[in-house]
Amino acid sequence: MAKTKESKLEEEVEKFMRDKGIWQLARYQAQYSQYGIPDRLYLYKGYLLGLELKTDEGKPTKLQLKKIDEINKNGGIALLVRNVKTVEMLIKYINAYDDVTENCSNMILRELKEWMEENEY
Repeated sequence: MAKTKESKLEEEVEKFMRDKGIWQLARYQAQYSQYGIPDRLYLYKGYLLGLELKTDEGKPTKLQLKKIDEINKNGGIALLVRNVKTVEMLIKYINAYDDVTENCSNMILRELKEWMEENEY
């Protein structure tokens, strides 16, 4: 069976992320998972990355766009991806900003661990 353009894009994105050592959440949705969640979820330097993969002809559903918006409003980074270059630039920008300041999740975890130790939790 010939590969679709979208499956080729999936392979390119997965290889790029794997080669960078970026942690991927399970990619297959279970029976009771939410609909509209982006095709690929990654965790990189404290950021949840939601990538909805589409060919040039592919159109996201309203629900997919809503989930992308929800992730972005909650501090993650989610977007529609039509080529691997977009993913390369995303990682480049995260790395550039990571050099400027510490990710807030690291500060929050440090503070929380201190509180837990002080309060014997």
